[in-house]
Amino acid sequence: MRSFLRYLFFFFIILAVTWVRIPQAYNLEFPKSPGPAFDNQVRDLYINKLAEETPELVLLGDSTLMDGVNPEQLAELTGMKVSSFEIPGSASAFWYVVLKNNIAKSEYKPKYLVILFRDSILTAPGYRVHGSYFVQLDEFTRKREPILLERAYLNLMNPLAKAAEAYVPLYGARVQIRQEIDAMIRYSIPGWLGCDMQCTDDRMYNVFEGSNLQPGLLQNAVASAERYLYTGRQLDFKRQINASFLPEMIRLANENDIQLILVRLKSRTMGEYETPALRRYIADLSDYLNEQHILFLDFGRDPRLINEYYADTLHLSREGEAFFTEMLAEGLNDALK
Repeated sequence: MRSFLRYLFFFFIILAVTWVRIPQAYNLEFPKSPGPAFDNQVRDLYINKLAEETPELVLLGDSTLMDGVNPEQLAELTGMKVSSFEIPGSASAFWYVVLKNNIAKSEYKPKYLVILFRDSILTAPGYRVHGSYFVQLDEFTRKREPILLERAYLNLMNPLAKAAEAYVPLYGARVQIRQEIDAMIRYSIPGWLGCDMQCTDDRMYNVFEGSNLQPGLLQNAVASAERYLYTGRQLDFKRQINASFLPEMIRLANENDIQLILVRLKSRTMGEYETPALRRYIADLSDYLNEQHILFLDFGRDPRLINEYYADTLHLSREGEAFFTEMLAEGLNDALK
């Protein structure tokens, strides 16, 4: 009993010290609002690209778009000017802020916006919004993003986590603390050996870039992250839809006279995830998009996309890219007659 009381005493002493030191060290105020803080700097990368290229059709998606659609070939096959906004590692939260803070704010607006996606990613608002994904996301957000904050973060936090983030500095500043510890581990020893931060970053990139990793391990890591999209909660379309960014993306497109077109791409691991729950989800998604007058091209089970067209579990090969671009052009030409 005495040891336990001693433990409690030191625990509360440390807690009191962190209440004073952490807010000073990281310029934070407590209590603070739960969830991440966005800065007020918004990149105008895609505003500039729209002004320079004046495309009739814009493609938006992650690395599966980069490796899945050839914009020059698509332009030739459809007779439209095409721009591709491919952002590796992006997901629905990122696509929402790009549409809201770049495409919708541009003086020049495309006639069509084609979003390439996989399965439940459009109604998974908390997918790819933390860590390095947050840094990428923050580049296109404003200081106040209540919808993004609520749907990507707060809705996914339990009351205890919200309270800890608001009132416990050790928890509320965990991201900053982790970054500082990571930086100390990453840069201290190389610095002693004469390699500065840029030198260390370059060497780390050369060692750990995807081409140097064992393909099996890399694919396993990607597949493990993708499983989040196939949990029971994520495949409950009716539960997820109103808490997702999809209704807002449809609203923004409509308000800016942009025809939104959603394109579902097949993955090589589709056999693993082809379950009754996924089929129900896609059926519900299709019904919803039909009600909203949104064009939906579903290649998710297309038998023409055989395994030989894939470079890995998600990404198409060069041959697959050319073949799928033809498929997409055919689908767009038929849908837009």
